[in-house]
Amino acid sequence: MDEFPRELWNRGMYEQVRRMTESPHEEAYNAEGHYALREAIAQHLRRMRGIDAPPERIVIVNGSMQAIALLTQVLVNEGDPVVLERPGYPGTSRAVLAAGGVPVHAAVDGQGLVPQPWNARLMFVTPSRQYPTGAVLGLERRQQLLRWAEEQGAVIVEDDYDSEFRHRGRPIEPLKVLDQEEGRVVYIGTFSKTMLQELRIGYVVLPEALQVAFVAAKRLYEPHPSGLLEQRSLAAFMASGGYERHLRRMRRVYASKFLLLQALLQEQLSTLFEWVESDSGLHLFGWWRGDFNSYASYAAACREVGVSWSDAAFYDLPQERAGAIFGFAHLTEEEIRSGVALLRHVYEIVTK
Repeated sequence: MDEFPRELWNRGMYEQVRRMTESPHEEAYNAEGHYALREAIAQHLRRMRGIDAPPERIVIVNGSMQAIALLTQVLVNEGDPVVLERPGYPGTSRAVLAAGGVPVHAAVDGQGLVPQPWNARLMFVTPSRQYPTGAVLGLERRQQLLRWAEEQGAVIVEDDYDSEFRHRGRPIEPLKVLDQEEGRVVYIGTFSKTMLQELRIGYVVLPEALQVAFVAAKRLYEPHPSGLLEQRSLAAFMASGGYERHLRRMRRVYASKFLLLQALLQEQLSTLFEWVESDSGLHLFGWWRGDFNSYASYAAACREVGVSWSDAAFYDLPQERAGAIFGFAHLTEEEIRSGVALLRHVYEIVTK
């Protein structure tokens, strides 16, 4: 947050407050969201992700979780099987269960989701960076998923939750780009990772066949778009070039931290964790090499010296494995060095 352009953002917010109070806006009744923001997102996606979608196919949502919930309400009937990654984002599973669906857990390995001939018509997947392991789904598997969707008449929901921060190598095209003809892929993006965390703005890029139903569902639950002031401010921020300048700056900051943490963990703690290869994102994932008891003991000992991480059990891990998520975005490079040194120190004490 030290790097966030607060002054520029605050000036933009004040300007939009002034404009909104000077004249009424019909867009307060537009469930799809502020049109200028949808235009800015369309331009950004075209430049940065290769997705060529008109603003009319983009709907602004109150965070990506709202998009997931609305899609399950529209697409899932009682008893319908829905393919979900395991491990994966627990909010998706909750949304499927709330809609009466039946989660079908798909295995994940070092190359992401493992394709199978599932008997289902809906899938949620994180191909650009599997959540939480960070594995990237290769081109061959992406093509397999698209073939499966065509054969099953299925919809694939692509959650591209933090693709903005790639630290090395060339990004692989989103599934949405590969889905040129069939219109099987729904693309979800969010600003939660790139802007203020409190800025609950996400977006959905919809195939034509789902446009009317999705907008009707959003209008039912949210007849007036929330956060219209923030939507207008973000649209102006993007149109001015401020957003892309902010992204370039944060990519440099995060890449330095990412590469440092990755090198230290591989050097110091590879005897404890099997690290999943990753080139992007704001955390690193490791499978614990030992049993659950040794993992719990090590985690408790680390907490006692002031170092903690996110336990991957929260993300519905396979029962036979333990895993850890090491976030770094909030830390300085000195804190990263100090934290890994403490992790190594605890390991040396425990193994004596």
